Amino acid sequence: MGNIYTYFVAENDEAAAATADAGPVGMPSLDAVDATVQAGSLMALLTGRPYEEIVAAKGWARLVSDATHELAWVVSMPDAFVDALAGADNAKLADVVGPWAQTEEFWGAADPAGLLPLLSSWRALAQVAKDSGQHLFCWMAL
Repeated sequence: MGNIYTYFVAENDEAAAATADAGPVGMPSLDAVDATVQAGSLMALLTGRPYEEIVAAKGWARLVSDATHELAWVVSMPDAFVDALAGADNAKLADVVGPWAQTEEFWGAADPAGLLPLLSSWRALAQVAKDSGQHLFCWMAL
């Protein structure tokens, strides 16, 4: 069984961290991909910035929950990621989904047609965060 990555919208770090035990129940959320590597690859494709620069940035996938929790953690996604994703139109998502599907983390074999609805839903969640003045987080569980 693999890890679970659920993205969700919350008002602040404290509210997000409170979801560590049970997950983001009752909050706008979406099951997606790894918050570090796969989200970083997507950010690089959306912005044209180098992947290494993105994931090395201090605020990238910043831990907001207790680091000693044994089964689940919550990380904050930077506002720059939310802005890039929320601002991507359908044409941009269609442009990046093919290269994103070919990344190593998808073993170079993901189906772009299957990933495009995920990107559209993820964009909608980022738009909710942006429009409501809240933030995007990822709950990760083993």
